[in-house]
Amino acid sequence: MTQPKIEVFPSRDALYDGAASVLASALTTGVAQRGQAGFAATGGTTPAPVYDRLSQLTVPWDKVIVTLSDDRFVPPSHPGSNEGLVRRHLLVGQAAQAGFAPLYFEGVTQEESALKAEAGVASASPFGAVLLGVGADGHFASLFPGSPVLAQGLDPDSERLVLAAPAGSPAPDIPRLSLTFAALTRTDLIVLLVTGAAKRAVLEGPIDPALPVASILKQDRARVRILWAE
Repeated sequence: MTQPKIEVFPSRDALYDGAASVLASALTTGVAQRGQAGFAATGGTTPAPVYDRLSQLTVPWDKVIVTLSDDRFVPPSHPGSNEGLVRRHLLVGQAAQAGFAPLYFEGVTQEESALKAEAGVASASPFGAVLLGVGADGHFASLFPGSPVLAQGLDPDSERLVLAAPAGSPAPDIPRLSLTFAALTRTDLIVLLVTGAAKRAVLEGPIDPALPVASILKQDRARVRILWAE
């Protein structure tokens, strides 16, 4: 499969506008085709302005189920929680009509939380859209180089949708929950939201097959768009 080209935006504001428009269109199309659309949202600082914009766009939100590509194993009130981020920036206004399938569950172990999350993720898929970030180390979701669950997470034939990713060195810093490659590629569209020269360098030219993100760029299950701004 031909590696997707990087779509360059002149500014970060233009990137955020463009990404929100792409996601709104994909979700609306998914609802039209299947009666509902799942959306796997990512965390971090970059997507928050995208969610602010997306929440204001016309989408049949009452037929959308939002989940997460990954999350830290912390409650939504924790400042590092991706669920908290999505609830503050996306699930507001009209977008509050969307359903939500969490990865974190209180009062259970990390592995039990991953297993408990599977039903909600399954109900949201196939996704209308998946939004992912990419680390300078080539990780996506919480599938990091050197992780003991990386091979399982990248297995295209895995029956698991959600994995418990332990903390490691150099990353992640705290235990996480992550959708698998098999789950994330159950979608019409994967959008990689990327900023900065270091991350662009990871995705330009021949991709190092040892990097986790290579599995996303080389697969033929879902269309991939790379949206970038400095």
